[in-house]
Amino acid sequence: MSEAPTVAKVADRSPTRESVIVLSILAILAAVAIGYYLATTLIPTPKVGILRVQSQVGSILAEVLSREITYLRDRGDVKAVVLVIDSPGGGAASGHDIYMQIRNLREEMPVVASMDTLAASAAYQIGVGANEIYAKPATYVGNIGVISGVGQPEVLSERFITTGPFKTTGGNGTTYLQKLDLLHADFRNSVVAERSMAFNPLTMTPDQVATGEIWIGIEALEYGLIDHLGSQLDAVDRAAELAGLRNYEVVDIREEFFALLRETESAQYEPMAKLYTELESHVDDFDITKAEGARWPTFYQIYIPLE
Repeated sequence: MSEAPTVAKVADRSPTRESVIVLSILAILAAVAIGYYLATTLIPTPKVGILRVQSQVGSILAEVLSREITYLRDRGDVKAVVLVIDSPGGGAASGHDIYMQIRNLREEMPVVASMDTLAASAAYQIGVGANEIYAKPATYVGNIGVISGVGQPEVLSERFITTGPFKTTGGNGTTYLQKLDLLHADFRNSVVAERSMAFNPLTMTPDQVATGEIWIGIEALEYGLIDHLGSQLDAVDRAAELAGLRNYEVVDIREEFFALLRETESAQYEPMAKLYTELESHVDDFDITKAEGARWPTFYQIYIPLE
């Protein structure tokens, strides 16, 4: 009887279940790695930016902050701002300018103020433009009021002719008192309006707000002039929380903006260097009793402890 021919067995080269699983895992890991790489390179890490009000409030500071705010808006990766304040206040017009800038900025991203040693007068008004305010227990807060000199008396002269009795003075003493009252009411009303809707609402009456008194942080929290007692780091954490950030970096907007101008040799570098130099050399002492009075009429929102 003849034997059946032997049939050679061909090795089964189809992938095993285990190898398919391993390849799938490797593919997933590779996709995750590529996705992470693209996310970190193409999508920048969100930032919390630091803006600083750490000098007298004046036209130079208003100009500097205007340029820094424009810069942080243009970068796109700054998602929240902490406004660090340590200032006695200053010129009323400049204080209003910065206050309005901060109010506009908070419409685009969370802004949290962190008040350091002193946030008085115009500096405090700037702070109430933020979404929330942090201060230390010993921070000086408040001094809500306005200072003005009286208009100079009309002086007859054979060299000049004016078209009205107040062309060279702007008004008499009574009109300057009226203007002072209007600005005082505007300052008071802005604080009352902002703080009445705050996280820690105002508990003082408008008349109590407007006395010009300075309170320490512990009192300011009780009266609703601030929202929290805490450090600058606490303010950063809160700003990130309001922006919905979990992983983020903290950047000093002034340092980064100036470094960028220096590296790119931008035409803005020299003008900004001059502004920063003037800001840093700005004299903090303001003596209302000196000949500076010749600059009147000028309105100030500044804390000046008179001897």
